[in-house]
Amino acid sequence: MAQTLTSIDPLLPLLRQAPLGVLSDIDGTLAPIVPRPEDAAVPEETRRLLRGLVEKGVRVALVTGRSLESALQIAGVEGVAFATEHGLRLWINSRLEAAPGLPEYEALAGQAQSELRQMELQMPGVQVENKGPLLAVHYRRAKEPRAARQAVLAAVERSAAARRFRLHEGRMVVELRPPLDVDKGTAAVTLIERLGLSGVVCLGDDITDIDMFAAAGRKRAQGLAAITVAVVSEEATPELLRAADYSLEGTEGVRWLLGELVRALP
Repeated sequence: MAQTLTSIDPLLPLLRQAPLGVLSDIDGTLAPIVPRPEDAAVPEETRRLLRGLVEKGVRVALVTGRSLESALQIAGVEGVAFATEHGLRLWINSRLEAAPGLPEYEALAGQAQSELRQMELQMPGVQVENKGPLLAVHYRRAKEPRAARQAVLAAVERSAAARRFRLHEGRMVVELRPPLDVDKGTAAVTLIERLGLSGVVCLGDDITDIDMFAAAGRKRAQGLAAITVAVVSEEATPELLRAADYSLEGTEGVRWLLGELVRALP
């Protein structure tokens, strides 16, 4: 079970590792959760701290379910790597890499979106977001979120195209992802290896980040210095806290930690 992180002291041995990396989710970790996903943004103070880490030689990578275009806009920080769409696309050293087979699922996602709309899945507060090879159906703004979730799951079950995806759930969202062996965990492993990290801090707030925490744990067993931090909210699941070493309260806690890292690093 994660311990509440109230001091930078437990991380000091890790900070002696070089190269050091920070792998972080975006929404709910760096950027506050907002009713409409397109309105999200990383606060300027958090951006400043991320830039400070990059300037001190820390290799920062953002691991997110968002598309690359959306992630670049929301983060607003240069010099960082990205694993977007839960690892389906990687942006490392300004070079884009994609998992094999994505074009097929980009077309299929459009078909699934059309079928869901034909099933009248346009109830107030439900938003279908097409991210290219995957779909995210948000129901945060629905008047009755539980009923909206059930309606979304029922519509997915009735859609032939949607059933060809793997269904995942997060914070007030149902995601349809290609049935490929790619997730935030495989993305984290690739980033750790490609960035040549000797130590890493992993930050995440949602159940999808558990894969990243587990991957960091496996790499730790192989000699990597790694610490995982769960970002707590009212929507945080017990599984997330069990998977992490430490916990922080919300995006404000993350901002505190980033500031402590910047100050502690030479």
